[in-house]
Amino acid sequence: MDSHPKLIIVGGSIATGKTTVSKFVAEKTGFVRIALDEIKEALFDVGGYKDRAWSKEIGAATHPVFRQLIQMYLARGESVIADATFIWADDRIWLQEFSERHNAELIQIWMTAEPHVARKRFLERSLTTRHPGHCDSIETVLGEFDERYFSKRIEPLLADVRTHIVDTTDYDAIDLDSIIFFLCQKLNASL
Repeated sequence: MDSHPKLIIVGGSIATGKTTVSKFVAEKTGFVRIALDEIKEALFDVGGYKDRAWSKEIGAATHPVFRQLIQMYLARGESVIADATFIWADDRIWLQEFSERHNAELIQIWMTAEPHVARKRFLERSLTTRHPGHCDSIETVLGEFDERYFSKRIEPLLADVRTHIVDTTDYDAIDLDSIIFFLCQKLNASL
């Protein structure tokens, strides 16, 4: 295996299984996993939560922390698994900048699902397992999220890097071994 760090992004729309897959990849590779939502939830636990506007403020404060943590590990020469949606144009810019600055290879695992399936999962988790600080209960965000996430399939952020697309429309059909096979090829290693 070469000595250059890897920056493995696990991205895609909401409710497509990013957390599940990024945890699996971290377990199999031993790489550090940094998840945007988990940082945000830790900030909620410290600073509290109240409404959607506050959730968005905490979200805005979370992004620089997320990027700094990724950069800190890459600067040490350590590989990182980054878990976030990665759907914004500025995400492409800073990811490529980090890759160049730290001579890190970008690898993309892109999570996708039929929008109506992701929407159903989103509704279920907002009422059960989702941290309340997100304030994404149905009545406050459904219109916004329908337009942003559930009206289309979201294409992979990075068109110029090797990408493994994981369709989670049917969770039972997910082939976790294919993710490991893809990574073994990219990492020139066995996991």
